[in-house]
Amino acid sequence: MKIAVLTLAILIIPTQTFAQNITKYLGEKPPGIMAKLFHGGKLVEHEKGEKRSFNVAFSPDGNEMFFSYYKGTAEKPYPSYEIKTFKLINNEWVGPKTASFSGKYSDVDINFSPDGNYVFFASDRPQPNSVGLDIYYSLKTTNGWSEPIYAGTDVNTTEGEVYPSVSEKKNIFFRSSRSGGYGADDIYRADWLNGNFVNVKNLGPNVNSSYGESNSIIAPDESYILFCTSRPENDNVQQIYISFQIGENIWSKATLIGDQVNTEAGSSAPTLTPDGKYLFFKKIKEPHRGLYWISTAVFEEVKPLELKH
Repeated sequence: MKIAVLTLAILIIPTQTFAQNITKYLGEKPPGIMAKLFHGGKLVEHEKGEKRSFNVAFSPDGNEMFFSYYKGTAEKPYPSYEIKTFKLINNEWVGPKTASFSGKYSDVDINFSPDGNYVFFASDRPQPNSVGLDIYYSLKTTNGWSEPIYAGTDVNTTEGEVYPSVSEKKNIFFRSSRSGGYGADDIYRADWLNGNFVNVKNLGPNVNSSYGESNSIIAPDESYILFCTSRPENDNVQQIYISFQIGENIWSKATLIGDQVNTEAGSSAPTLTPDGKYLFFKKIKEPHRGLYWISTAVFEEVKPLELKH
C-alpha cells in the first residue's frame, strides 16, 4: 500500500530594501479592494497540491505568523489539525515549522491578542468532562510560548468551543455549541479577566440564527465582527458575514461583505491583520480554493448609514 508523504519544505523569503518594508506579510505586497491570492494560496507544500492552510494570524510586532493546517490523511487521520509558524529571523521569514505547543493533539483556529502577549486557539487535548475542541491560550515568555492553558469552564462547555478572537478591551469572542442559543452553533462573547472568563453573552439574533454560525473574528476596537454561516440566501454555501456593534453588545443585522470575498467557491476562516487593514480568508472550492487577502476598505460598502462619517 502506498503511504502518502507530506512534504514540508523550509521556506526562506529574502528581504528586499526598496519600495516598502516588505518583511511584513511574508514579503507579499498588500492588496487593494480586489481579493488576491496570498503566497500562492497555500503555506505548506502537499504532495497532492492540496491547499490545506487556513486561519492566518500575524503578531502585532510583525515578527511571527501562525496558521492552521489540516494534516490528517487516510493513513494517519489523527491529529487532524496542527498549528504552524513562520518567524522573521535576520530579516528572513523562516518556516513553516510546527508551533512549539502543537503537534500532539488537534490544534486549530489560532489568533493573537492585540498586545501580542497571548495566542488563543482551540484544541482537543484531554480535559475532564470535555469532548471535542475547547479554547486554550499560551503566554509569550522570554523562552518562547508557554504550555497551553485551559481557558476554564465558563467559556468552555462539554459541547465544544472554537475560533477564539480577542479585542483591545480584552473581551473574547468565540463559537459555542452550548444549548440555549438561536441555532446549533452560536457566537458568544465573554470578559477575560486575568485568565478567567466571565459574563458569557450571546451576540443575539442579528448575528446568530437557526443555520449556525462559526469562524468569528472581532475587529480590534470591536466596531464589527466577521463570521461564517451557510444560509438559504446563499444556496447554503458557507460565506462570510459582517455585523457592526451599534451599542453595548447590540449588533446590526448581519450582511454579506461583498462579491470579492463571497463567491460560488464559498469563504471561510476570516482573520484580520493587527492594524485591521487587511482581511485574510480562504475560498473553499476548486478551482479557486486557497488563501486570499483583501483591504478591509471593502467593509465601508456595507456599513450601516448611521455609522458612516
